[in-house]
Amino acid sequence: MGGTKKTPPGERNTAPRVSFVTLGCRLNQHDTAAMSDDLERAGWRAATAGESADVVVVNTCTVTRRADQESRQLVRRVARSRPGARIVVTGCYAQRAPEELRALPGVSLVLGTAERDRIADWLPVSGQTEPDAPGEPPGTDVAVSPARARRGIVDATPLRFGRARALLKIQDGCDSFCTYCIVPYVRGRARSLPVAVVVEQARRLLDAGFRELVLTGADLGSYGADRPERPRLTDVVHALLALGTTHRVRLSSIEPNHVPEDLLDLFDTEPRLCRHLHLPLQSGSARILRSMRRAYEPWAYARLVERAALHGPMGIGADVIVGYPGEGDAEFEETVSFVRSLPLTYLHVFRYSPRPGTVSERGEPAPPPPVARQRSERLRRIGEEMRNAFHATLVGSVLPCVPEQGRRGTGGWRGASDVYAPVRVVGMHPGATITPVRILESAGEELRGVAASG
Repeated sequence: MGGTKKTPPGERNTAPRVSFVTLGCRLNQHDTAAMSDDLERAGWRAATAGESADVVVVNTCTVTRRADQESRQLVRRVARSRPGARIVVTGCYAQRAPEELRALPGVSLVLGTAERDRIADWLPVSGQTEPDAPGEPPGTDVAVSPARARRGIVDATPLRFGRARALLKIQDGCDSFCTYCIVPYVRGRARSLPVAVVVEQARRLLDAGFRELVLTGADLGSYGADRPERPRLTDVVHALLALGTTHRVRLSSIEPNHVPEDLLDLFDTEPRLCRHLHLPLQSGSARILRSMRRAYEPWAYARLVERAALHGPMGIGADVIVGYPGEGDAEFEETVSFVRSLPLTYLHVFRYSPRPGTVSERGEPAPPPPVARQRSERLRRIGEEMRNAFHATLVGSVLPCVPEQGRRGTGGWRGASDVYAPVRVVGMHPGATITPVRILESAGEELRGVAASG
């Protein structure tokens, strides 16, 4: 609620107060920002530090069992620490298992992902739940409509990171239905914003001083496939870069089978397109990929990564799942060998977590937890080796960085380089601007450098 109106001196602000707690991915963070703006327009205001809230909204995650557990713990913690507030629970866990959350102490309202998009209808400033909400009987405290039926609606509210970076969600939902994934069941089918809406949101962010736009979605690479005009992700990148010369665009995770053919060429012709790709792999075993219903073979993934690396230096990351049902020692060793053979620069490693209602939950037995844990630790060490090797190659180079942390006028700041390597910079904070930084050394998870002159 960054635009909350100030109360004139001498007047008491009687608007109801709301606060938010968010778990999970950046899409969830984006959705919280959208709810905050929605409620502000309806007459709510953000509770300030040390101020009690009338309503606390908990935005949950359900991507793993652990995420479910953390969501429940968070709700209980809010109920204990803020006994006078109404607790509203929403998000992906609320969509998947509303009755589990309804049973927790202190919860007065559970909203699904569709209902979250119109939260102001459920929380009028009187503080009472809408009595005649569509599809729900009067007085109910649970409102969850089928997520898979959702089409055509994507909230365009951007999520802002500090003063320089902003997350712009241009797509939501997924039609792939991988065997292990809960996303299509809780976020619905794939749907995209019109290019004109994306451009208008981006223009507002640039006018406000932001210098990096991070494009994201549940299945970003499928952008436009649901729209009659069939825009492509490449078209959006072109349109956003054409808005000026002092900003850049970054792409978040893209499924390898959905990377547009001409996207890689942009890294040679558009220096303001960040040299960074995150390409979920999940397994290096062809058999496991088929079992997961992933729409590519290892050889196709390898060809894509190798092509991308030709445009380097390029930050290229991958997601890998270990402990998937049916993954034996042979399949895991295939993954290890495959990952080592690629010019990847970092890994995100996850242990398989069965999700209720997904196909894999009813499939082959999964490896025992200790085995999955050992495999995860081994791949994480490999990922660290890859990151350190990549960072070493960057010493002596100059990287364009956008400030993330640090105050103007202080003697140091932390920046986001275009190749997805964090940089600690000695020198005065430059404000919201893209700054060339000369890399002096690699230090663990980050690089260190100084602002380059000239």
